[in-house]
Amino acid sequence: MKKVLTGRPIHSMLPRVKNATTRSTAALSRRRDPEATRLAILDAAEDLFVTQGVDATPTSQVARRAGVTKSLIHHHFGSKEELWNEVKRRRFSVYYDLQKRMLEASPGSLELLRDSIVAYFRFLQADPNAVRFMGWRFVDGDDPCLEQEEELYELGIQRIREAQEAGLLRSDVEPISVLKAFLGLVFHWFQSKGLLCRMMGSAIDPQALEERYLEDVLRIFFEGLLPR
Repeated sequence: MKKVLTGRPIHSMLPRVKNATTRSTAALSRRRDPEATRLAILDAAEDLFVTQGVDATPTSQVARRAGVTKSLIHHHFGSKEELWNEVKRRRFSVYYDLQKRMLEASPGSLELLRDSIVAYFRFLQADPNAVRFMGWRFVDGDDPCLEQEEELYELGIQRIREAQEAGLLRSDVEPISVLKAFLGLVFHWFQSKGLLCRMMGSAIDPQALEERYLEDVLRIFFEGLLPR
């Protein structure tokens, strides 16, 4: 009598084979496209670095997440430190480009300053990783984004000073203090969002609380800065 082979039906194995084939095809595609490989590595590194920390994330974990070899990471970025620097450059450039276009488009006005504050708030609101990313930047001693950040500071200070000279804002407050105040007020919400939501009223929808906080910041900020 012939021995009957038993096991899982062949059709039950097809999804697993298909998924493996899809992953292999994607990995092969990345190997053939250097830019796709680079972007896959950056995406994986950003997610892992901002959630776990750079020191706690080995390059091998980034490679597994990106579906590439460690050698490809070293080929494209040289070291984990330079990979982190490139992650910071890419992420910060989104905010930098947005604010720079806005601040260069018109002279200082209340509307421009309000739009700048709201843009920073929406940037952090749109992606929790953006908040973590900015937090990691603050503790880094050597930040490749400092030059761009300094440029935004100078533009912001210039626009605030223009608004003061036009009589739109009180002139007895240093422009740099105005700028740091708005950055701090916005970032603190996202840094301590859970605690602030509980303090402001847990029965209210968190999204509604977030919008109320933004409105309060704008009201306090601009009413406190109006000429006296």
